[in-house]
Amino acid sequence: MLRLNNINLDKSPELIQPPKIDDNIVCVKLIPDMNDIISPDIIDVALSYSIAGIEVVLEIPFENRAEFENQQLASIISNGGWSLSLLPPNKKSKVSGSEYCKEVVDWYQLWRDSTMRNFEKTIYPVTPYCEYLATSYLIDKNKKSLTNDDIKTLRSLSTNPSNPYLLHFINNMQTDLVTEFKWKLEDFIKKEDASFYQDIDLFLSA
Repeated sequence: MLRLNNINLDKSPELIQPPKIDDNIVCVKLIPDMNDIISPDIIDVALSYSIAGIEVVLEIPFENRAEFENQQLASIISNGGWSLSLLPPNKKSKVSGSEYCKEVVDWYQLWRDSTMRNFEKTIYPVTPYCEYLATSYLIDKNKKSLTNDDIKTLRSLSTNPSNPYLLHFINNMQTDLVTEFKWKLEDFIKKEDASFYQDIDLFLSA
């Protein structure tokens, strides 16, 4: 996994050429731009790496989140075919967990909006947890047709992800914050977006 924190092609033009990367993942720290949503250099590098078949994850440091307009950023990552990572507050930060959870729920709503209808990548931690909820829902709904071994296997797969970036993401988040964002997101879906589960049924019946 390669990390690029300060992309400036004037100073480091070689960054435009994708190297061979373990796990085939590049993580790019987003830098706001005075005239554009994000730095044009980041766009150029992200395009170059994705064309080379490398998974691009654009990371938003929590402390800089206010410098980006979510709706416009959602459009950019949808068009570019890149994943997005909502980095949690620095472990030494005094920011409350509820502020981060609000950011997670806000991005869930964007993901469910028509703006991101064609989005096929990942928003960490939003979409991985939604995949877990969907799997749990389907297991419970189809219990009668599943063997105990089937259920154990499916639950094990949904609770033990193999995605290297997701594992890195979760391992670097405080346990209580992981618990809190999961609870807040699931509670929001139950109270404000019951169609989430209806859409799962519609997708499977199509």
